[in-house]
Amino acid sequence: MSKAALHKRDTVHRFALWALITVELLMSFSFLGYIHVEPISITTAYIPVLLAGALLGPADSAILGLVFGLASMWKASANYVMEADHLFSPLFSGYPLGSIMLSVGSRTLFGLAAGLLYDLAKKLRPSLLWVGVISFVGKTIHSLMVYGAMSLFFPEAGYGPADAFSDMLAPSNVLSGLLVAAVILLFFGLSRSKLWHSFRKRLSIRQGLYTEESYHSLSLISVVVLTLASAFSVTIYFVHRMEEVLNHNGIRLTDDSYADMLHLQIQFLFGIVSLMVLVILFLIVNRLYNSHMALEGKLDPLTGLRTRKAFFSDCSQALRSLRSKEEAVGYFIMLDVDHFKDINDSYGHPEGDQALKAVSGVIRDSFHEDCLAGRIGGDEFAILVCRPMSEAELQHFLDRIGRISCGAHGVSCSLGALRITDPALQPEELYLRADRLLYEAKSLGRGRYVIG
Repeated sequence: MSKAALHKRDTVHRFALWALITVELLMSFSFLGYIHVEPISITTAYIPVLLAGALLGPADSAILGLVFGLASMWKASANYVMEADHLFSPLFSGYPLGSIMLSVGSRTLFGLAAGLLYDLAKKLRPSLLWVGVISFVGKTIHSLMVYGAMSLFFPEAGYGPADAFSDMLAPSNVLSGLLVAAVILLFFGLSRSKLWHSFRKRLSIRQGLYTEESYHSLSLISVVVLTLASAFSVTIYFVHRMEEVLNHNGIRLTDDSYADMLHLQIQFLFGIVSLMVLVILFLIVNRLYNSHMALEGKLDPLTGLRTRKAFFSDCSQALRSLRSKEEAVGYFIMLDVDHFKDINDSYGHPEGDQALKAVSGVIRDSFHEDCLAGRIGGDEFAILVCRPMSEAELQHFLDRIGRISCGAHGVSCSLGALRITDPALQPEELYLRADRLLYEAKSLGRGRYVIG
């Protein structure tokens, strides 16, 4: 997989971002984000932000910083927190905009800065060393952003950027910095391993009308929405029931105490929902991986397109979906490589295999949305297009095929495109009709298309 492809928001990228967001919320609303074991206190809630910067990119780490900041702002908006923490809450600070910039703006900027620094580190040599260095000073970078925002919006608090370096070499900070660097380097090394690239490639396979990913994304969103609605109703119920229990025992809650109980219960809610989403993500990725493994069993090993049997099987299902549309517009396309036997005879079968791979690559790139493609046999391919298509697309496709070189000669294809006016027809009947159009194109001189 190319470096450019790794930076695309493919399936694994999106699921990794969702997973890091849920981990960030889980750490923010549990002891995992702030570990206190006398005499050491270690803050860890910023680690998912660094992971996003090291593994995904600056935009993603900025999103994690935003989530980190929103969680911090929520926690600071309770009556029971320390007075100094109220500066992070627009409800208590007396300067709402300043609090939002302090809580959310500084953390978002921290995420963006971390992502940009990791991007720079990956270009330096040795990259592992520089990624480790940035991870080690990650907490200091975070503190620098927060203290800088405090000096800008709340100068009366007496904090400034220099405070970020005051305890940088304290034993607890050195220990936590080393642990954070080890965690980031572990995941960074894993992300560059052949095993991970193979896993990522499998989950990112797209074969036309293959919709497992969109199905699971919709499932995740639906589960999260239903869970949030249900959990919120449970939260309100339990807060009311706790108030009744306390009243029954002679303890009267003030309005502030009731608000604090509700505040804590909602934090608990977010922690539980985050844990549930992590489990759901794991189950979806596992299902998606198994689905793609099953799909690989349907693929032609040379071209990566569907085998003949798999193509016609999936084609039947796609045609049923096409029948449900108000305007059933589609095309069944047959094509083969012109003079393919001459290529094999002149340059050998390995060169012929390379030509078939190149043609299949153009097919995937040209017909990737609402389409199925398969290798029917030898140098013959079939494509089902479940959308409107112009003659310019067909000509552009043939032009791209014409840029494939094989030895001293170019490659060309003949193509027959059958417009589907009756989706009730079986794939085999569409195949026969499109095949006749293909041979009509070949009889007209090859390297051209005929639309039926």
